[in-house]
Amino acid sequence: MISNSLIGQNLNGKWILKDIDSGNGKKGYPGFQLLEINNDNIYVYMDFSLEEKASVLKMDNGNLLNSNNEKTSEYEIINKNHIKWFIIGKSNNKETVFECDFYRLEPTITALEKEEIENLTFMVNDNGLEVEFEFNKELWDKETLKLLKKKEGEKKVIEKIGSTFFVSMYYNGKRHVSIPIKEVSTELLKLYAIPIGPMEIIGYRQK
Repeated sequence: MISNSLIGQNLNGKWILKDIDSGNGKKGYPGFQLLEINNDNIYVYMDFSLEEKASVLKMDNGNLLNSNNEKTSEYEIINKNHIKWFIIGKSNNKETVFECDFYRLEPTITALEKEEIENLTFMVNDNGLEVEFEFNKELWDKETLKLLKKKEGEKKVIEKIGSTFFVSMYYNGKRHVSIPIKEVSTELLKLYAIPIGPMEIIGYRQK
């Protein structure tokens, strides 16, 4: 299943999950997952803090092996920035192969610091819908929070892994999804579309 023409290229670095295809014609997103590849070893993280590894696997010519050198799944190198991970499982009580698309996590292109980005507001076109990206602001009014008996509703927060900035969406105080920022300036915001959707979402500074 591995592309032989790409064997031997440098895959070291971090790779983030974009979406999963379960074979039913619809792609899904189970939440944050990140792979860190170091030579032939893959460290799997399922928490944004990267404090604890969910598992450690070894790459072996298209197969992924566990600590006992047993095959657990397969992978395919699509190109230098895209890896597919194939996992056998069940969907609607039927055996299926889950295709997990991981993309290389690149440093954000920017000259701005975190605090400078947080002071900017962008308008982003998401599937034809204009969405305002304003950071560290509670998006629900006090009456709604009181009615739902919640202390926190929804807010967008700038976070960082290595040299990559993320827009993290928080609901009720918990991180819901974290979207890598491809590029940001005082006038432009480019996001990698994770989860599900086109490869890139563009926003412009709100005047």
